[in-house]
Amino acid sequence: MAKVAVIGAGIAGISAAYHLRGHAEVTVFEKEAVAGGHANSVEVTDAGRTLGLDTAFIVYNEPHYQKITQFFADLGVACQAHPGRFSFHNADTRVCYVSDDFELDEAAIRAKYPADFVQLWAEAERFYTESPGHFIRKQAEMSLGDYLTANGYSDTFRYGFIVLVATAAWSVPADRIWDMPAATVIAFFLGHGREGLGGRTAPWRTVTGGSINYVRAALERLRAAGHEIKLGTAVERVAEDASGVAVTTAAGTEHFDEAIIALHADDALNVLAAPTDPQRALEAIQYNTTRAALHTDTACMPLDREKWRSWNYARSGSNDDMSTWVVYYLNSLHDFTSETDYFLTLDYPFDIDPERIIREFDYRHPVFTTAARALQSTIHSINAGDSRVKFAGSYFHSRKMGIDIVGSHESGFDSGTAAADAVLRSLSIDSAL
Repeated sequence: MAKVAVIGAGIAGISAAYHLRGHAEVTVFEKEAVAGGHANSVEVTDAGRTLGLDTAFIVYNEPHYQKITQFFADLGVACQAHPGRFSFHNADTRVCYVSDDFELDEAAIRAKYPADFVQLWAEAERFYTESPGHFIRKQAEMSLGDYLTANGYSDTFRYGFIVLVATAAWSVPADRIWDMPAATVIAFFLGHGREGLGGRTAPWRTVTGGSINYVRAALERLRAAGHEIKLGTAVERVAEDASGVAVTTAAGTEHFDEAIIALHADDALNVLAAPTDPQRALEAIQYNTTRAALHTDTACMPLDREKWRSWNYARSGSNDDMSTWVVYYLNSLHDFTSETDYFLTLDYPFDIDPERIIREFDYRHPVFTTAARALQSTIHSINAGDSRVKFAGSYFHSRKMGIDIVGSHESGFDSGTAAADAVLRSLSIDSAL
């Protein structure tokens, strides 16, 4: 049986290994002591029970995460619904509104909020109504900033709504959002509901007990099938030659027939000894680092507890010099009750009580510029050549959902499947992937 190395045990690497099982002898290399990548749950003891608190990948919805949904079903992993919903608040002015408000009519909005929010609400409704048609007719083939200008959107909408959702969705600074492809941002709303991540128009679900449970189930399947999972084993070099692929770690060099590098694009190119010109096209993918803190400090939330939601988008500062962040209220997201409130903040600009910090992490996310979007039209061809080294990661788009569905667990999973399929074609192995 052919030997295949899978480098990286995030969603893309897990997917690749899972789809190769039974067709090849797989060895998975992961530099961290635990597998999962962004499927990273911190388990805490709360009132005698164990709570799995997710710190990166948390939610999915079945209509737009179809392959992930099927994967969880194949693994027999328990999942559950949750109510969604968001709040937006300005940390300077203390103004706060919630997603429920978007279900009100104009008269109710005018009675409840000042004129600037009425304008924001009206432009949000126009964005929801108009942008899908622009997307379908390819009238959004420009940067987000240019799209909003061309269609007459105000600063109130830009800085009071769209920038908050977009920075949270892609974990990038506010000043980089305007250069993102407008079509990619619109596709995000099409796939996640009218209100983005916090909406109730998409049927959101979470893995019961935290996403680590699907990782454990997948690794158990792989080990049961005789595949090797090497945790805490960083790959230093991947070199292709006429006989196969040499994978070097601190323990030495192993030889494989094929390899899949399921790392961030820049890390994949750095570990590869001699990238080809087609593979170097991945240099178009840029990354941003996000600081995530899991904690119990309520100071990060709106003052009015009645306005706490699953997702809490926030901003501070002027439009030209603003900070944006998101707070996940995990009690709501994971649908449990506790005397302790658990929060996950991303790029929170203020101090968190150090006594209330449980864990902190740095996560890297791909930044989707117009150049990165242009690459999506051909990116899957990188694995179609003669190279014995294939690539996988969330920087590939979901083949079924289109070139603008990128950066998600669904696109990462699909990329792993695609890379595994490419390996099997190279090995002339017929499979029903």
